[in-house]
Amino acid sequence: MLKKYLLSVIIFSVFSLQSSAFSPAYAAPAYGTHMPEKQRWTCGLERNFIVDRNMDNDQGASSVDKYFVTCSYGIFQWLSFDGKIGVGNVDWDRASDSRLHYATDFAGGYGFRLKGPESEIWGLKSVVGFQHISVHPDARNQEGTKHETIIDEWQGSLLVSKDIGSLVPYLGARYGSVDFIKWENEHDRKRIQSEKYYGVIIGLDFWLSDKLKLNLEGAFADGEEYAAGFSYDF
Repeated sequence: MLKKYLLSVIIFSVFSLQSSAFSPAYAAPAYGTHMPEKQRWTCGLERNFIVDRNMDNDQGASSVDKYFVTCSYGIFQWLSFDGKIGVGNVDWDRASDSRLHYATDFAGGYGFRLKGPESEIWGLKSVVGFQHISVHPDARNQEGTKHETIIDEWQGSLLVSKDIGSLVPYLGARYGSVDFIKWENEHDRKRIQSEKYYGVIIGLDFWLSDKLKLNLEGAFADGEEYAAGFSYDF
């Protein structure tokens, strides 16, 4: 058991370092295919990033760092509600080559997942999910102008997993967008949409015990995204 915990810490650390080093990152984690039992909770910690997400109409790019406490609740055996609360900060690389940094403040999100077809013989599970994350960083004052922003992420996903002992790798696809909402001096509120994207999801749940697991996830195709976290079933 001790070896499992040490291995999980090493994997988590390496994965977290990679997530801050690779770009571009594009979306919210899809949570994998594990869902809490009916009227039970799964809670944990999560770290994920958006790096240089291109905005439409030559509006530059946005970067977001997010850290969350997460909780999922089993409404039914086939339906779970996913919620998270934490903090995040935002950088906006404007088309004018200037950069604005919005300091760390509130972030939160919600979503749901539906169980799809399963095969006990083959150890296969499938899940359809929807996720939304909103980041409300602190305002930035620059040259007498008060800059404020909200980041909205929207995503739909489809995942299929395979049980291999304590390892549960999964593969899937996602579609979504990121909205950059900004205003200055409490006026001229504008919503700048990102380029919509499709992505391929590759992830892994590593069970350290019958209740505790490490989750690693990456998204590829139109970009690269990394997320890592621990969760526990209650």
